[in-house]
Amino acid sequence: MKKFPRVLGIDDGFFRPGTRTKTILIGVIYRFGHIVEGIVSSEIRVDALDSTEKIIRMLAKTKFSSQVSFLIMSGINFAGFNIADVKKIFEKTGIPAIIVFRKKPRMEKFVPALKKVPNFKKRISLIEQAGEAHSFKNFFFQFYGCTEQDAKEVLRKTILHSSLPEPVRLAHLIASGVTIGESTRPK
Repeated sequence: MKKFPRVLGIDDGFFRPGTRTKTILIGVIYRFGHIVEGIVSSEIRVDALDSTEKIIRMLAKTKFSSQVSFLIMSGINFAGFNIADVKKIFEKTGIPAIIVFRKKPRMEKFVPALKKVPNFKKRISLIEQAGEAHSFKNFFFQFYGCTEQDAKEVLRKTILHSSLPEPVRLAHLIASGVTIGESTRPK
């Protein structure tokens, strides 16, 4: 692993179900050594399946695209049930994905809600391909395209002010500040 690799931390903005059809997706380009180097953004549709393509475009359009070594996402679902396809992101970009959660995903609660949106079997498949949830410090993570050891090393090097990786924390603060008008605590 490079001494000062860059990661792209991603989180979505707030939306009130039933009142908004889109929300913002924010990416923070973050270099080991605790340096924020850039911000990218896109819009995604609530409960759609466009987050994968938007993330791929975010990675492609940034001037740091050739230097981003890892993607760290705040969950695998954005804008409700807009599930990211980490396998496709890795295949298109060559960049491994690390998915972080404050609480261990509980599929028994998630699946009944997921059945209410179109293509629920595809969405479940996308969640399953991200792999098993692992515990790390005060949160859980999944990974795709790298080893568990590499994922833990990236997480160790990006945790600064909270229990979540700094690029995800910053992406959350920016996204909530834009959509709500004030930043909120990361979920």
